[in-house]
Amino acid sequence: MKIAVTGKGGSGKSLVAGSLARQFAKHGHQVVALDADPNPNLAVSIGFDRETVESIAPILNALLASGHTHNDPQPPAEELLRRFGVEGPDGGVLVATGKIERPSDACLCCGSHNVTRQFFGELSAEGRVVIADLEAGLNDLIWARPGPDDVVVVVSDGSEKAVEIAGRACELAEEMGVARLVAVANRGSDAAVLARELRVPEVIAIPEDPAVLEADRVGGAAFDVDPASPAMAAVAELAGRLLIRL
Repeated sequence: MKIAVTGKGGSGKSLVAGSLARQFAKHGHQVVALDADPNPNLAVSIGFDRETVESIAPILNALLASGHTHNDPQPPAEELLRRFGVEGPDGGVLVATGKIERPSDACLCCGSHNVTRQFFGELSAEGRVVIADLEAGLNDLIWARPGPDDVVVVVSDGSEKAVEIAGRACELAEEMGVARLVAVANRGSDAAVLARELRVPEVIAIPEDPAVLEADRVGGAAFDVDPASPAMAAVAELAGRLLIRL
């Protein structure tokens, strides 16, 4: 199963993607978590320690550092996973597409999008769960190009702008042929209102939760602060629904 997590910046995409990755891995599933944001922070939401976070080599940065150019053939996705995947808590593997660190002659942003498209598109979902935490907004959803067999999880915090972007994400996903859309009403926003605005049948509500605030304060994963907290229980329900339908 491949899951693309999208939405407005600050809506809680990384929280949802990282917590889903932990839930699946905890229950014995092979998990690949893809951080597709050129400003990556999924590792923190998954629960990697600070030293490991700093040592992770994003695919595009590592390839360019080795002399690879945009004109060179890209290594296969499975090879990229072997070379750049980093094992995390509960056995899940994290890869990052690219990280903007300094001015460069190469376009790290476009290159990161290209890696996202190739990796998400080519990587086999047979026997594993692939979760992509996409860059904020809609551009990366188009680059990732999920298909009929994939799931798109659209995250909104209930603000007018977040709901607007979530609605456009749903429209784009439907145009790309995605058969299953799931909306997440984060931070205690109204699930019924979101379902009505987006016209999607599946909505999960994630409540305001002190465990999430504490995780943000200490720079860790809400799953590690309290895996049984209300927010993590909601993510567990989302994971269960996805597995049942799978």
